[in-house]
Amino acid sequence: MDFLKKYILMLAAFLVFQLSLPFIAQASPLVYETERLAGQDRIETALRIAQKGWSTAETVMLCEYADYADSIAASPFAALLDAPILLTEGKTLDPRVAEEMKRLNVKNVVLLGGTGCLQPSIEEDLNAQSWRWERIGGADRYETSVLLAKKIGGDAIILANGDDFPDALSAASFAGIRRIPIILTSKVMPPSVAEYCRDTQPQHIIVIGGEGVVPTEELASHQLTIETRLGGRDRFETNAKVVAHMSGVVESNDLFIASGMSFPDAVAGASLTSKLKAPLLLTEKEDIPAEIYGILREHMKVEPPQVIPVTNENKSGKITASGGLLLRDAASRDGKALLTVPEGTSIEIAAAQGEWYQTSYQGKTGWVSASYVTITYEYKQGRVTAAGGLNLRETPEANGKVLLMIPAGAAITVTDQRDSWYQTVYQEKTGWVHADYVTLPPTAPSADSAAADSGQTVVFASEIDLSPNGKVYFLGGSGVIELTTQSIVEGKTASKYADNLKAFPPLPSVLAPPVVEPEPGVENPAPGGYDPSQEIALDPFQGIPDYALALAGKTILVDPGHGGPDPGTIGVNHTYEKTNTLAISLYLNEILTQAGATVILTRDSDVSVAAEYSESADLRARADIASQYQPDLFISVHNDWNDNLSIQGTTVYYSLKNPQAAESNRLAGMVLNSMTGELKTTSKNVRTANYYVLSYVDMPAILIEAAYMSNAYEEARLQNPVFRQNVAAAIFRGIYNYYANSTP
Repeated sequence: MDFLKKYILMLAAFLVFQLSLPFIAQASPLVYETERLAGQDRIETALRIAQKGWSTAETVMLCEYADYADSIAASPFAALLDAPILLTEGKTLDPRVAEEMKRLNVKNVVLLGGTGCLQPSIEEDLNAQSWRWERIGGADRYETSVLLAKKIGGDAIILANGDDFPDALSAASFAGIRRIPIILTSKVMPPSVAEYCRDTQPQHIIVIGGEGVVPTEELASHQLTIETRLGGRDRFETNAKVVAHMSGVVESNDLFIASGMSFPDAVAGASLTSKLKAPLLLTEKEDIPAEIYGILREHMKVEPPQVIPVTNENKSGKITASGGLLLRDAASRDGKALLTVPEGTSIEIAAAQGEWYQTSYQGKTGWVSASYVTITYEYKQGRVTAAGGLNLRETPEANGKVLLMIPAGAAITVTDQRDSWYQTVYQEKTGWVHADYVTLPPTAPSADSAAADSGQTVVFASEIDLSPNGKVYFLGGSGVIELTTQSIVEGKTASKYADNLKAFPPLPSVLAPPVVEPEPGVENPAPGGYDPSQEIALDPFQGIPDYALALAGKTILVDPGHGGPDPGTIGVNHTYEKTNTLAISLYLNEILTQAGATVILTRDSDVSVAAEYSESADLRARADIASQYQPDLFISVHNDWNDNLSIQGTTVYYSLKNPQAAESNRLAGMVLNSMTGELKTTSKNVRTANYYVLSYVDMPAILIEAAYMSNAYEEARLQNPVFRQNVAAAIFRGIYNYYANSTP
């Protein structure tokens, strides 16, 4: 989903609206459908979140409801297990939680934190229900985060200060989507964190928060280099920067908002936002901070036209009734028909009574039904230029009562003028401002005025389709986020912050993106400057004698990553990893078969490997196939992503947990050398990661990240069938070299 919206210009000089409807001022530039996921307390709120996202769950993570320290780094591991995060008191398992676990058909429970927060009595409660459990808890919050990181693996980490919760919570959704561990640190790096970083040597380090919470100098003293720092002047600006940074991995059009002043709802919500690949925004209790408000506005695609009041002077309209509209002598359907006013006729309205307008036509005065008249009203948009803001006064005079202050730069609608005063509406108050401090646009006619003359009816928020904006979910009850804040997001209440009331570019009422036709005879250049015609097909068997027997007697399992409901990484030009990995794996199957090997594919079409998809079930199913067939090698094919869109290259992973880690390492080296040599990709090295499919199989196993879908050039290469065949050929040659150079 793209956070940079393309706007179309709305009416700038005229607006059409129905006089019979009550005046409704647009109180907020935000207009969203909302839903609140909340219970009577934080425990029940976590249950509502789980019920929103899961019908079943094999595993749940259980956290102590009043202790953020052990839980704020949980979201990446929860996402890996496709597990909701539930909260309970520390002494006993809350009965409501037990019922929810039964609904989910839970088999496994991860207790997060030591026995000081979730006491041994919880273990007894779980045993009584025959739920298997494991505990992940260190000596402190920092060591607990390290233990979680070891469960995830990979070559990237997110560092956040663990002395408070906001920065880690800002990272939670991004970390969950990308499966990057969150490691808690402090101004002085705790020994457990320093040891983990020394042992794993992370290649990509993202720091959440500023220098005051995670100093660069402290990291440098441990030979650690920050790749990306996302920090603002407060928790909300930091959150906004994280959300902007993660735009490339967001797939949901919905947004989630949790309190930035307390942790429990965001902890539970992060597991859902990670699952849905949606951003998690933090807010204050009574209003939306400006940085978050800006993200919400930027995310919008449609809005209702602004509605303005009119005076009782100079009203005009057009007849819209097909066949014309009866002019009656009384404001009633029983009134005598005087004549028919033709469709499209412009009329002047002298008065209104209920659902009827008084007007004159062809020398006769009478009443017409308001339902078949579109009222037009000329107005202008202005901008306040007074440096310190401009008083809105009750009357058009210097000593008029001040109603409120309109901030500098705010856009206003001028609805009337008396001498040097303009009438306008601001924050639902109608008043007057001095014209000297308002800039109006040029009065020359424009194409927009023609649109107004066409007699278009006003559209209210309740009458337009807001679904293109997505839905905003509020996590937690009104005790943590007030209903007023929700009303601001719905567009029913104005924010109290001046920055939120500034002029925003207008949006259409109906989303109708223009269709751009390519110029005749002009081909669009390939993304990233890639020229597919320069890709030369490789001969996988060149230089291999008796290639048909090269791998005779070997059984090789080929695992195309992702599939079915799981697209894997989505490239910068919206291509799917699952499509690439399947195509490469099918080519590899053909080559290996020609070389005499027996090949097992975990999937040969766009399906989930698991009978009922969840991420954890899918991973287990792949490892189970390896256990069933006991192949000689396990080859998992993937594509990579990095938030630095310029990075290119090939990486091959193996797991130190694999019982044949040394052979896996040797195989990884052979395959990497072959791929970078044959494909001319950059070597990103052989690396270790405790990926499930590498750790829970008995044979040498590697996971190949062939190229980066975050890089437009490499993404374009991956779409070329010739390159896909070449990737398969290079993998084969690496496997061949592995056996040809085996140690006697």
